[in-house]
Amino acid sequence: MKILNYNINTKLVVVILSLISTISAAIMVSGIKLLSADLNPFIIAFYRCLFGVIIILPFLSINKFKALKTNFIKLQFLRASINVYSMISWFIAIGTLQLEKAAAIGFTTPLFTTLLAVIVLGEVIKTHRITALIVGFIGVLVVIRPGFVSIESGTLWLLSAALSFSVVLIIVKKLTEKDTSLTTAFYHMFFMTPPTFIIALFFWEDISLYHVMIFSGVACAGFVTQICLTQSLKMSDTTFVMPLQFTKLIWLSLIGYFIFVEVPVIWTWIGAIIIFSAVMHITYREAFRKKDIPQKTQVERAIID
Repeated sequence: MKILNYNINTKLVVVILSLISTISAAIMVSGIKLLSADLNPFIIAFYRCLFGVIIILPFLSINKFKALKTNFIKLQFLRASINVYSMISWFIAIGTLQLEKAAAIGFTTPLFTTLLAVIVLGEVIKTHRITALIVGFIGVLVVIRPGFVSIESGTLWLLSAALSFSVVLIIVKKLTEKDTSLTTAFYHMFFMTPPTFIIALFFWEDISLYHVMIFSGVACAGFVTQICLTQSLKMSDTTFVMPLQFTKLIWLSLIGYFIFVEVPVIWTWIGAIIIFSAVMHITYREAFRKKDIPQKTQVERAIID
């Protein structure tokens, strides 16, 4: 009975953490969209990184900055360098797309990660994974509907952001072998701050107290998202956590409708369900492979940011 209660309590905590992560992620994206109405994406990227560093510093001081020790300093820098493009592309897209559409296309990141794992890591791709990839990208076509509606530039920016971020996820998998989540989160923001600042100088705009408040909220929401998602994945299987990530589409649809007056599009939801179904299929198959071949390191494809 105690074991049963423990399992129930653990699952409940995981559900709560997962829901907090999706809600905070939706808040973060909404904050970026609000900022996009006044500021260019290069300024937003710089201040997002700067405030991210500021938010993390108190947590580093708690353990006397021991988290600054990293075993992969060059890899941390490479990850941040690639993510500069991913972040800026994502911010450009958020400023032009409906939130629910951005969320739906964002689900493609695990698909790109799977594809790159085959190309870069030499993983063997079999029929079920090929089928899942094809189905996933059919879902993308349903969302963007080329030939029926004009393809928005934001869609192309978001797809390129998803592709580049999939490279980042492969690198993150290597980093988490020895570095803590806090270490990786800090160097992520720290290494991105200087290059985004240099880029922002060419498009400089002054920010107001209103913008500072939103940037602070975005940084806090981003930190909460990463911590809650990481902890939920540590406490439970990816196959249990992943379905809960779909709630991000619900939150963003509600925020888009009530705050940004964005009318939901049925094709976006149909495409999102198709994409997410393909992602879930790959996730479950990866879980079974890990049970069958525990000694082989697999690339984590579960995190959708």
